[in-house]
Amino acid sequence: MIVRLLFAITLLLAPMASADVPRVVTSIAPLQGLVADIMTGVGSPELLLTEATSPHDFAMRPSQAKAISDADVLFYVGQDLEPWLEKALRSRDSNGLVIALGNMPDLNRLKARELDEFGEDHDDDHEHAGAYDPHMWLDPSNVLIWLDIITGVLEIVDPDNKTIYLENLALTRTQIVTSTESARRALAPLSQIELIVTHDSTQYFEEAFGLNVIGAFSTSDGRKAGARSINTLLGKLDPNPCVVAEINNPSRITANLPENIKQVMVDPMGYDQLGTGYYPRLLNTLVKSFLECRD
Repeated sequence: MIVRLLFAITLLLAPMASADVPRVVTSIAPLQGLVADIMTGVGSPELLLTEATSPHDFAMRPSQAKAISDADVLFYVGQDLEPWLEKALRSRDSNGLVIALGNMPDLNRLKARELDEFGEDHDDDHEHAGAYDPHMWLDPSNVLIWLDIITGVLEIVDPDNKTIYLENLALTRTQIVTSTESARRALAPLSQIELIVTHDSTQYFEEAFGLNVIGAFSTSDGRKAGARSINTLLGKLDPNPCVVAEINNPSRITANLPENIKQVMVDPMGYDQLGTGYYPRLLNTLVKSFLECRD
């Protein structure tokens, strides 16, 4: 499927090929980190959402709208994560390529959960209808697919630097596979600890690494639980549970939790990890944060 997709892009973009480094724009930090690793030695992608804030309701500035309009290539996840991009994409003047990585074939796409659905088994194949959880970069298998697509697009738009892109892809893939194996070993002892997340953004990480998340204070698209739902959830907890608070989606509930409930902070967007080798550092930081639940 990916090969056919890239062939179609080749036909579409053949006239764009030139000696100039393409202007590449990314919506969020995880995509900027991945694209930057593939572009190492060639150029650097621009990041639209530069602050550790929720991408669901971001308010775009005129300078960011111009960056979108001027881009040769724009990588984003999709409507479910970045709805603020849609208007800018419709009104842009350029013929640059827009890649919604969350809509690519062969991804592991998990259906967005309601707050009463934790612990249930769902048919998460690729064909069912309904909204998907857009936090797909927290599954390393999805990231490896994205890297192949990102590299293929850059090869087409910038064929003069194809060799560099392919070398960077090989190195980045090896680093991610190694760090994923290390993360899986490190998180194995955490499988018996009940976790509550303040925002249901870690479902992919939970599945990939066998974590026991039993509930959330808000859904993946930001809808908050009511007081009754929260009290019901807290009433189900073991004596030593752990609440995982997301830095991009703070919750006032955490300030009033019982003292026996441990609290840790995570940043699934990884703004502090940007730079060469972004994704292995993101995994390592998330692992350290989650392991605080065991200490």
